[in-house]
Amino acid sequence: MKKFAAFVLAGIVACTMLAGRVQAQEAQKMNALQSMELFQQVLMSVQTQYHRKVETQELIKDAIQGMLNSLDPYSEYMEPDQANELKIRTQGEFGGIGIHIGETESRLTVMSTIEGTPAYRIGIMAGDRFMKIEGKSTQGMTIQDAIDLLRGTPGTQVKVSMARDGVKDEIEFDITREIIKIKGVPYAGMLNNDVGFLRLADFQASARAELDAALDSLTRKCHATKLIFDLRSNGGGLLQEGHEVSELFLPPGDTTVTTAGQTPPSHHVFVAANPRAYVSQPMIVLVDRGTASASEIASGALQDYERAVVVGETTFGKGTVQTPMTLPNQATLKLTTALWRTPTGRCVDIRTGRDTANRQQDSLFYTKGRNHRLVRGWSGIVPDLYAPYEHLNDFEARIKAEWYFAFAVKYASKHPELKPGFEVTPQMITDFKALLKEKQFAFTDAQIDSARDFIDKALKINIASNLWGTYGEYQARLPLDTQVNRALELLANAKTEQDVFDALPKPVKKQGVGSSE
Repeated sequence: MKKFAAFVLAGIVACTMLAGRVQAQEAQKMNALQSMELFQQVLMSVQTQYHRKVETQELIKDAIQGMLNSLDPYSEYMEPDQANELKIRTQGEFGGIGIHIGETESRLTVMSTIEGTPAYRIGIMAGDRFMKIEGKSTQGMTIQDAIDLLRGTPGTQVKVSMARDGVKDEIEFDITREIIKIKGVPYAGMLNNDVGFLRLADFQASARAELDAALDSLTRKCHATKLIFDLRSNGGGLLQEGHEVSELFLPPGDTTVTTAGQTPPSHHVFVAANPRAYVSQPMIVLVDRGTASASEIASGALQDYERAVVVGETTFGKGTVQTPMTLPNQATLKLTTALWRTPTGRCVDIRTGRDTANRQQDSLFYTKGRNHRLVRGWSGIVPDLYAPYEHLNDFEARIKAEWYFAFAVKYASKHPELKPGFEVTPQMITDFKALLKEKQFAFTDAQIDSARDFIDKALKINIASNLWGTYGEYQARLPLDTQVNRALELLANAKTEQDVFDALPKPVKKQGVGSSE
């Protein structure tokens, strides 16, 4: 009898709970309906009584964007053309001519061409300035306007008119568009006899395949026994690619990242499953404040397992997952549907607006390797060794980057005999001073002399880029890169992963207090 009574009581409790849940859901629906009615009343008042006519469609779009802005910085409403740009970026290919466009002195300018593309083959050069695209003057045209005109269906043609230094008349080109693939790995090469360097610039759909091929070349063909993996200024991309890049360096079975949100599909654990991962080479990951999203997934996973030492600056701190949802009008809702966490369980996001009262409970974590190093949540990826960029003084900062570019374009065209490894000569500096005077930039010889290290570096990199493209630029840039050189110092005597950690500076001990973190 008692068992029966207990059974009945349990049933009553279950029914009561179910009834309460149903009532709560009904109340939520009623509140939503009341809020929608309120919104409709305000909209009608604006439509009928505002001092001027306002387009209803624009009002609703603004209301949608306002709602999303109140959530976080990453949820957004995207028009079809914006959604197409997102698709291009994540897929990593589009129909175009193969150039990078910038703006110098209010003119749309070719900053560089991509090797093997139509623009490269037809002879368009860095420094060429767009005068017309499809017969339209580029005066007042934005970079995005130009991109929209230059991109199109592969096999179709686009006509451009260019101005070039040293050429009196405009040069006209009829260029046939092709599929242009954005490179995730713009450069991979050896820094010395045993250290390989890889730069991953973007986490688009082909990032894993490109990185795997570069690693294979460095380790199997060039015999690299140590690695520097550069994720600086990599704004991330697809979460799946963040996982797949991570598992290139972790043994099967290791968790790379976990996600969790409001709905069951948002909960997922990603586990490494690559049987031929590169797990033995001593390794350093370079990061900076522009390292974000999928880049933080990779650097966080490698830091958590002590697979690599992280060097550079604290990263951006984006630990959220966005899911694109196509709307009936072909626009896209890009909505934050989950937070992701590194293998130790830390979320690196610093912009979610989470209740600070709860942060102390899960802000401190320890790595999963033998060193048991302290790592923090809600703060980006904090490097194991802080190595900031060099700061420019006021004079160096006032010399515009486009002036170095303009000098390189002219100098390279007059000196095609230059070879990699060239040095900046006194005559180059004299010529550069002449250019600065043309730009009406005030300076003294003493100021130029005090900034020679920076000026020499900028001229060397820009000239090498102009003459030999991306490969030449990296060949000139890397030996002058202070963070790369700091990484080389840590790797100098390393034979194992642990050797790199042992090479880190030891914490400073404070008298009577003990070591500091």
